[in-house]
Amino acid sequence: MATREANWDTPLDTGGEAFELLGNARKAWIYTYLRHHPETTIQDIVETLDLPQRTVYEYVDELEAAGFIEQSNDGRPATYTAHEMDLQLISGDVERRITPALVEAIARRTRNEDIDTYVDRHGLDGLSVALEYAREYVDGSVTHHIMAREQEISPLEAGVILDALRPVVED
Repeated sequence: MATREANWDTPLDTGGEAFELLGNARKAWIYTYLRHHPETTIQDIVETLDLPQRTVYEYVDELEAAGFIEQSNDGRPATYTAHEMDLQLISGDVERRITPALVEAIARRTRNEDIDTYVDRHGLDGLSVALEYAREYVDGSVTHHIMAREQEISPLEAGVILDALRPVVED
């Protein structure tokens, strides 16, 4: 079970270049979209996510340079596919995993005010902890009251974030 470890000074909130993806919800959406729709073109991303073409090209180049995605073919138009990721950050006795689910939760900030508000209040580390609870919530081993008590937040806030994260962990 997840425990209270949310801290604004963790590597998830302050981390280096490899974790810049975590701070950019639009870039996280592109990664998430490519993960769910392999061999996608830039134009597909532009049209589906309603992002400027120049921005998509820039973010795709950065994601490719960081090794999160790769060009899938040599043809025109180029297609892209996301790599699976599972990175671990250890800071003292706190361990966090950066997974596609965490990236997707970050991406959903742009379209879900509840997730955005939660991140504003508790940071990326807090979102990571909430995602752990969401997995347990979906499988029935945790309630929003347990999360609220252990994380020292209101039951309402716990219920809201668990419901907001449900689609991420059910996919």
